[in-house]
Amino acid sequence: MSNPTDASGRNAGKETRTHRPPVTELSQEQCWEHLHSARFGRIATMDGDEIEITPVNLAADDEKIYFRTARGTKLLHLVLDEHVAVQVDHVQGGEAWSVLVRGTARQLSDPEETARVDELPLRPWLETTKLEYVEVTPTKVTGRLLRLGH
Repeated sequence: MSNPTDASGRNAGKETRTHRPPVTELSQEQCWEHLHSARFGRIATMDGDEIEITPVNLAADDEKIYFRTARGTKLLHLVLDEHVAVQVDHVQGGEAWSVLVRGTARQLSDPEETARVDELPLRPWLETTKLEYVEVTPTKVTGRLLRLGH
């Protein structure tokens, strides 16, 4: 007796995909691969007792995160408290990934450092002047791959 099939010709009642857990931890190498491919994320800074989350265009290089910003609240928060978190994520098809970088931020002022950052694929989405350069040095990098429900 043969197994019944559905309209597509697959065995009815049998799961054809390999079972994967809904959440898989990413290795450090996988986290950095995703960070290198990302161009947009969010940075969390402290404003006294409150957490501020703002979008940034970013680039990863040499296990650090870089972005440019205008003088303003975001930069002031970084100067007052260097501890930050950067989150980058992506959703496509039936899966998503998310990488969280915790670390410290510092404003770059050395012309050699800023010239090196200018060589990175770091481009703003908006035509606004972003004269300040910021480097985030990670203290902890974690990531997850998520299998999305249907």
